[in-house]
Amino acid sequence: MKDIRRLLSYLARYKGHVAFNIVFNLFYVLTSFFSITLVAPFVSVLFGLVEEVGQVPAFRLDPDVLMQYAYYYIGRFQSQHGMMSGLLLVAMAFVLVTLISNVFRYFAFFHLAYIRSGMLRDLRQNFYAHIMYLPLSYFSERKKGDLLSRLNMDIPDVEWAIVSSLQGVIMEPLYVMTFAIGLFSLDYQLSLLVLLAFPFILYVIGKVGSRLKAASGKVQAMMGQMVSMVEESLNGIRIVKSFNLIDWVGRKFSDYNMQYVKALNGVYRRRDLSSPLTEILLVAVTMGILGFGGSRVLAGKMSPDLFVLYILLIIKIISPSKHVVTAFYNIQKGRAALGRIQQVLDEVPGEQEVPQAVAKAGFQTEICYRDVSFHYPDSEASVLQHVNLKIEKGKTYALVGASGAGKTTMVDLLSRFYDVSEGAISIDGIDIRDLKIDDLRALVGTVGQHPFVWHDTVANNIRFGMESASMEEVMEAAKKANAHDFIMALPQGYDTVLGDAGMTVSGGQRQRITIARAILKNAPILVLDEATSALDTESEVLVQEALSKLMEGRTSIVIAHRLSTIRNADHIVVFEKGRIVEEGSHQVLLDAGGHYAHYVNLQNI
Repeated sequence: MKDIRRLLSYLARYKGHVAFNIVFNLFYVLTSFFSITLVAPFVSVLFGLVEEVGQVPAFRLDPDVLMQYAYYYIGRFQSQHGMMSGLLLVAMAFVLVTLISNVFRYFAFFHLAYIRSGMLRDLRQNFYAHIMYLPLSYFSERKKGDLLSRLNMDIPDVEWAIVSSLQGVIMEPLYVMTFAIGLFSLDYQLSLLVLLAFPFILYVIGKVGSRLKAASGKVQAMMGQMVSMVEESLNGIRIVKSFNLIDWVGRKFSDYNMQYVKALNGVYRRRDLSSPLTEILLVAVTMGILGFGGSRVLAGKMSPDLFVLYILLIIKIISPSKHVVTAFYNIQKGRAALGRIQQVLDEVPGEQEVPQAVAKAGFQTEICYRDVSFHYPDSEASVLQHVNLKIEKGKTYALVGASGAGKTTMVDLLSRFYDVSEGAISIDGIDIRDLKIDDLRALVGTVGQHPFVWHDTVANNIRFGMESASMEEVMEAAKKANAHDFIMALPQGYDTVLGDAGMTVSGGQRQRITIARAILKNAPILVLDEATSALDTESEVLVQEALSKLMEGRTSIVIAHRLSTIRNADHIVVFEKGRIVEEGSHQVLLDAGGHYAHYVNLQNI
């Protein structure tokens, strides 16, 4: 029941459209019911069963009284204009009421369209916005393909469940209830026979539906796994081809695809069983009604025209009853999808501001790490242990050490990609957890080991996040990054669209584009995380020149394995297993003969 409430809670923003949908559906149901009741007078006129009613009866909501009304006016019209005219009158009235009924139905669907498209938009927007605020550790532990599956496949299932909830839980039951009231008004004894059959029908439907929910959840999880397999294959397409693994990954995908199809067929079999099963049960009930009701007509306890009307009402109930069942199955499938989506939405964002976060526009004096320790939430192993470091404004600090020593974690903590487990980091004496996150990250510019570019123009990649920057500013940043010349040599210059992951340009060119982006951002604190480690010698020279220009006048934190690039740093910090083991200038550390001197000797060799 909690899942159902959660599904319906998404409708709150569209309560106006929901209200209109319900109102128009109500009018549709009432006019549909009224149009069906016109069949009894039509049959009476056709077979000459119209009884002469001398005067207009007193009005009350009773089938016999309403029928006397119809017979009074039809009888008068027939006596004046003949039987064919009476038939034509009833037929025209039936067409007119049906037309009005379907106009109401159209407006009900008109408002439902806003609900459906709006719900799909809101679900995707909320899901995307939420995952953007999840901590980096969340993405390192889960497959991105599974998130894409939840975004592109589970959310439409939830949307269908919501629509089914609205139609199947509100409109269709309203339809059934209205016609059921009509049935009881015509003959309550005959209607009790129908009522007694419904508990058995609902029990059968419920048993199949509960199995459908479990099977749907399994299928949706398998689709997430399959999307992940495709994503990994595309990301590693060069390796797949170079190792002749195309057939191997193909067989792996084919095997999993077959498992998915088998599970999906199980879902389809259960879902498709609902409609024929419901129809069989309802037809069996209808046959029972025909037998019992026919005996009542033969016994004179029910008139033939009312019996025909009763049968038509039963037939009209079958379709919406089937829709209620279909809606029930859609809701079960949607509940399974919602559970997968809610698993993500229930994840606590890793980036939360304190209620009275401090705004900060600049960097004045120093960054201070005070007794900082860090371990990932799901691990007790410490990545950093009791680190103390003061970084003064305007100076260059180099972080060196073996892979896994904690260097990248140091700069990740500065931008609050993670929060410290113990201790504190402050900028100008203010704990970074007390700062507005956007202001904090505006102070830091980053150039990483793996340059990231969008499938967009070169200009927009440099302007990324700074849409107000002019073309002149973009070009000036590119010149400082040693990127202007190669950009102008591209087919459309700054308007050239870079391919997926920027594969249409070289790694050194991508890196210079990201440096131009950092220059344009003009952040006072600069983080360089292995910015030249993946480049050839010529590209490294060009990138290093661009980095030197970028570092001018800024506080720089440089992570490097190539020690030749940081020998002129103001301060070198050596990490070993999450601790600072040495600090000082290049020459001082070299003379000390410790860890740093060991690394230098290894690289010289």
